[in-house]
Amino acid sequence: MQLISRITTDDIKVSANNQGVARNAFSQAMIDTIVVALRELDTMPEVRAVVIAGLPEGPFCAGMDIKELVAITTAAAHRRSFLKDLTDAFAGFSKPTIAAVVGAALGGGCGISLACDMIYAAEDAMFGLPEMKIGTIPGAGGTQRLARALGKHKAMEFILTGEPASGAEFERLGMVTRTFPQGASSGRGSEARHQNRGPVRPAESSTLEMGMVHEKALYYSTFDVYDCHEGQRAFLEKRMPNFEHR
Repeated sequence: MQLISRITTDDIKVSANNQGVARNAFSQAMIDTIVVALRELDTMPEVRAVVIAGLPEGPFCAGMDIKELVAITTAAAHRRSFLKDLTDAFAGFSKPTIAAVVGAALGGGCGISLACDMIYAAEDAMFGLPEMKIGTIPGAGGTQRLARALGKHKAMEFILTGEPASGAEFERLGMVTRTFPQGASSGRGSEARHQNRGPVRPAESSTLEMGMVHEKALYYSTFDVYDCHEGQRAFLEKRMPNFEHR
């Protein structure tokens, strides 16, 4: 991914080293680069805003790198506060952030686009939270921000089905600031479905900060669930998952 700071003279471009990462997925190295870049850009008085973008032709970001995710246990996720560095970096950034979305913005990629102050997207960009299809839940703020923006019932549809929506549809729903023309299901893990309901409901009555804490705790808890491991293995092996609802 790229962070492009809009300044008075020229653009500063800071690119994460994501060579070899499929579909621009979040690796920890990429997350570290983005966190450091945001910290540095926030201290630069000449920087007025930051645009978060993927490759020009897409994708924006396909979420977490599953090859790294399979190695994280619930205990390890709590120990390192997994993804909290990324979500905190956006929450603490003092200047406007704009997501420029071409192609897929899925999972954590969708969550980070929602963390930005504005989203400009191609009409055929694809937004979604498909984590349940690999036996886990959104962990980058998706449950909290989607519920606040769309309300519980519509957010539940996206989170519980894992089905995506186009940039044009997200604009209609009020999630995308503006769209532009591009070029100008399967089994479900019942444990993840249950966990998905948990973080969305508090979004109606708690602060975003408390909701994010609750989401992270439930997200981490799925890492030791059988269906989560099965969903991740199936993804890597390019086959349909065989969920056992445990």
